[in-house]
Amino acid sequence: MNTPQERRPVVALLLYFATSFLLHLAWEVAQMPLFESSDASFRETFLMCLKATATGDMLFMLTLYGTLAVVHRDSSWLSKRQAYSHPATWIVPVIVGVLLAVSFELWAIHAVHRWTYAGMPLVPVVQVGLTPVLQLIVIPLATLGVCRQWASR
Repeated sequence: MNTPQERRPVVALLLYFATSFLLHLAWEVAQMPLFESSDASFRETFLMCLKATATGDMLFMLTLYGTLAVVHRDSSWLSKRQAYSHPATWIVPVIVGVLLAVSFELWAIHAVHRWTYAGMPLVPVVQVGLTPVLQLIVIPLATLGVCRQWASR
C-alpha cells in the first residue's frame, strides 16, 4: 500500500468509524438527561456513554458497513464515488437503523429493564425513545455524508 489510490479504502474506513464514533459519543452524552439515572457524576455518565459508543454503536456501524458492502458487492465501497449515487446507500441505513433501534430499545426497556426514560419523547405506537431511534438514522447518514465528501475529492 504505497500509492494514495491503494490507501483510499483504508482511509475511507478510518474516516467512517472515527466520524461515527465522535458523533455517537456526542449524541449519547447529549441525550443522557432524557434517561433516568442515579446520582452519577458527569465522569461516570461520560464513561457509560463511552462504553455504549465503543460497543453497541460501533457494532451497529460495522453491521451497517457490512450490509452495504454486500449490497454494493464491494468491501471498498466507501472510497468509491459511485456508491453514493446508489439509492441503497441512503435507504438501507434508515431501514436498518429504525429496525435495530426499536428492537434494542424494546429489549432494553421491557425484557431486561436496562434503563427507564425521564422526559424522553416517545415514538408513537412502539413507545420507545425518540432520540435513540433518531440517533441510528441521523448519525449514519451524517457519517456517510462526510465520507461522500471525502470520496468526491
